[in-house]
Amino acid sequence: MNPLEVHYKNSFAAIKIGNYLAEHMKNNFALVCIGTDKCIIDSLGPLTGTLLMKENFCGDIYGTLEKPVHAININDYIKTLKKKNYDNIIAIDACLSNKKNQGIIEVREGSITPGKGIGKLLPEIGDVSIIGVVDSSDKEFHDLVQDTRLSLIYEMAETICEGILLAADMNNKVSSAINEQASLSST
Repeated sequence: MNPLEVHYKNSFAAIKIGNYLAEHMKNNFALVCIGTDKCIIDSLGPLTGTLLMKENFCGDIYGTLEKPVHAININDYIKTLKKKNYDNIIAIDACLSNKKNQGIIEVREGSITPGKGIGKLLPEIGDVSIIGVVDSSDKEFHDLVQDTRLSLIYEMAETICEGILLAADMNNKVSSAINEQASLSST
């Protein structure tokens, strides 16, 4: 499947994200929301995890504002994920790119390499990636921390959350329709 790139303010962004993710969220899957609440620029993942928890999302979520998945504990989470033997792991993280891509949400098959944009060497994670471009990689880290607005991160997290909820809803409706058809066939 080709990668999806959509700006978070696009009125169809959540629908496009939901359509892309629906096939990856059918059975045994987990969402891993990477980042930390200690730095606005890196809070997209845990903020998305927290928003999903507030919506009572029924899937397995790792990484919230209260219990983030970050550089210090990611190896422990990877071990836990391997033990649970998920069919799909969907990883969510913030990233840096050029200024014109700020606000773009990219959804693609393949893993994320967390911390890559700031020179950290962390293990890859995920079968599907949701990456939010939060700022420009041309800036110094100090400037990134000072210039990134929480409103941007929050609105991007809301869009990603809505897309995930739509994907889950699509799968629930398909599952219900299949069950209904099966019960009609057996009578």
